[in-house]
Amino acid sequence: MPETRSQVKMQEISDPSLAQKPSIFPGIFPTIGWIVLYFVLQLICTAIFIAVDAVSGGTQIADAGAHKGLAVLWGIVASAIIQLSLMFLYLRKDNRFKKIGLDSFGTMPLARTFGLAFILVVGAMLFNFLYAHYVIPGIGMQEEMAKMLASIPRTPVNIIAGFFAFAIAAPLVEELLFRGFLQNALTRFVPVWAAILLSSFAFALVHLQPYAIPGLMSLSIAFGYLYHRTGSLRTNILLHILNNTAALLLTQAVV
Repeated sequence: MPETRSQVKMQEISDPSLAQKPSIFPGIFPTIGWIVLYFVLQLICTAIFIAVDAVSGGTQIADAGAHKGLAVLWGIVASAIIQLSLMFLYLRKDNRFKKIGLDSFGTMPLARTFGLAFILVVGAMLFNFLYAHYVIPGIGMQEEMAKMLASIPRTPVNIIAGFFAFAIAAPLVEELLFRGFLQNALTRFVPVWAAILLSSFAFALVHLQPYAIPGLMSLSIAFGYLYHRTGSLRTNILLHILNNTAALLLTQAVV
């Protein structure tokens, strides 16, 4: 005998896992607020480091580009620490870690998850290679990052800070904002494929590299589809960290 609507509702009340699903968390406006906050924090923190450097008369570094690079680097580090702390406080309430997929590696078997991730990332990398070599030849996809990193003195502290900023903090914040928050929020109003495309476009747009939007979108679409299939943001974060680590090592090898 099929369940009545009232029976289904009582089941949802008695089972918290059925009452709230990741697809309805969080809302569009809170998501936009978190994204705006991240970039405002970067601007404020970077401005503070620039002001402190100016007041102190600068360091012993003669290159002005190095001063700017250091300010940007430590601004990213400081803003990421603040942002992640605030997001942790937000997510630890109302079982949000579970709702957003941070509590497990998903529902798919590990071998299938690994295989799907491999296919998606290799496909995105192939698209990036073709795009960079045949559509925008002569323009490096990581040119801005390479120039900034090249201007920073390679002290142990700066190397650790750079690794934390680009290989750890960036994947954490970006996966939380654009997959865990934005993609989930958009699925309330549009089909999943459209939510993946829109959140990927937003992800590419905020990198402020118009020529690199297609390449950045391809990787983001891969991450978005993986998140949709596995339901695990933890898996996405680890994969994003591996991707950024490889990109950072390649960039450092080039410079």
